[in-house]
Amino acid sequence: MKTALVIGASRGIGRQIALTLAKNGYNLCVAAKTSEDSEKLPGTIHTVTKEIQESGGNAIPVQCNARSESEIRQTVKTCIDHFGGLDVAVYNAGAILWNKVMETPFKRFDLMLDVNLRGAYVMLEEVLPYFTKKNSGKVIMVSPPIYSRFFKGKTPYSVSKIGVSILVQGLGLELKDTGVAVTSLWPATAIRAHVTDVLGVDKKIMRKPDIFADACLKIAQEESSRLNGQCLIDEDYLRSVGITDFTQYRCVPEHEPPRMMPLKFPSLKVAEEDTVTAKL
Repeated sequence: MKTALVIGASRGIGRQIALTLAKNGYNLCVAAKTSEDSEKLPGTIHTVTKEIQESGGNAIPVQCNARSESEIRQTVKTCIDHFGGLDVAVYNAGAILWNKVMETPFKRFDLMLDVNLRGAYVMLEEVLPYFTKKNSGKVIMVSPPIYSRFFKGKTPYSVSKIGVSILVQGLGLELKDTGVAVTSLWPATAIRAHVTDVLGVDKKIMRKPDIFADACLKIAQEESSRLNGQCLIDEDYLRSVGITDFTQYRCVPEHEPPRMMPLKFPSLKVAEEDTVTAKL
């Protein structure tokens, strides 16, 4: 039985990823900062673990503050020790503020760097030696393809998320022929979550988090490392593996949410891509 770790799994997309993987036969390490339920932040590592266990799955809760290097490292070790292995590691922890530079205090920028980028790096540093030693393993990061429009109006946030995408693309080159694959995933449309409910976002323009979780499952189940180093969009990837009916993911059955991501992304490769002597 394979094992998956999801960091940032107490609610929203992370919760659904954990539930979907567990439903499809994975042991789950449910990791997040929230361990106590509250009206402001409903959902904890314990409530998600209970959901999995009550549906017949196998899961353990691990409290993990994504700003803490030691807690991330210990979470990975706890998962491996408890289940005897690890096959898939998903980094979904995130801090969000979509503001311009002059509207983003340094304290908030620092938070986004810590949670979105630094935490992802720590998880990578902890899981990669284990994965490369056994010549197998999948890492899934939540970050977008790299394109200029993404930066508009949210440059500080973009720095933290595009940094993860750079990690994925660069690390993909380093992991070639190791049996290990790192892939990033981003939604094509808005996804319903606790924060969208609080903000009163119209459900007509959103999809259920199930679409993102289903894409994660398919990536985890890929037999090869063909997705290594790629930054994917959930809908586009699911279409590429034969899924064509997306009505099941609508929050409002009669309304198809508008796509917020471009249909085509630019290539970052240059003519000298494979020149051995090129260092810059």
